[in-house]
Amino acid sequence: MRHNFPAIEALEAAGVDPASVQAVAPGVDLERLLIREASTLVEKLVLRRNAAIALPYVVYMHSRWYRRPRAQLARLVIHEAVHVSQWRQTGKLKYAATYACDYLRGRVRRRGHDEAYQQIRYELQAREATDKVLPR
Repeated sequence: MRHNFPAIEALEAAGVDPASVQAVAPGVDLERLLIREASTLVEKLVLRRNAAIALPYVVYMHSRWYRRPRAQLARLVIHEAVHVSQWRQTGKLKYAATYACDYLRGRVRRRGHDEAYQQIRYELQAREATDKVLPR
């Protein structure tokens, strides 16, 4: 059986002020946003090279990350909460289309997978927002 926990658990374990996360991820209820352990199928098809994937109302996390102590997950949880906020603010269809188009644009420009992924505007924004809450 797969497990889940509310995003707030990882933030509290790491001593992160939830208000600072709310500031960069407006509209996301950190007590209700579930972080779920991804199924083996999702890990193999979607999370082969990524730690997690955010959808409008849930985050699926690769089991190798999910099983770490909650305090170690704070950066990842903040990053994914920003994506949840982006989904909700932008709209599901526009978010998915923009995300895919940004990635494909990078690939057409002969960027490798990792570079194309890193240059997706929503990824850039999520990393920047996460750094505001937890500077490196």
